[in-house]
Amino acid sequence: MASSEEGPERSESVRLMATAFDQVLDRLPEAVECTDEVRREVALFIVDQFRLGEHDPDRLSDRALTELAANRGEADDLSLAPTAGGTGEALAG
Repeated sequence: MASSEEGPERSESVRLMATAFDQVLDRLPEAVECTDEVRREVALFIVDQFRLGEHDPDRLSDRALTELAANRGEADDLSLAPTAGGTGEALAG
């Protein structure tokens, strides 16, 4: 692993994503069971949104929770995965 991969920028990125992840878990509706699968989906969603350019933990957690709420009634299994061709812009409104 190159030393540049462990620099302050990477540490700050991890800290921001971890903050967003913790906020989502703290704010999960009681109807959503916090299983390993839900935690994994939340984490992947946050990483995806971070890579798309959203770096604010509050907005990242809001987007994840919005996506959770939107998907709750549509399928038995919870998924935060973006739809085909979707980039999350629709969530910003």
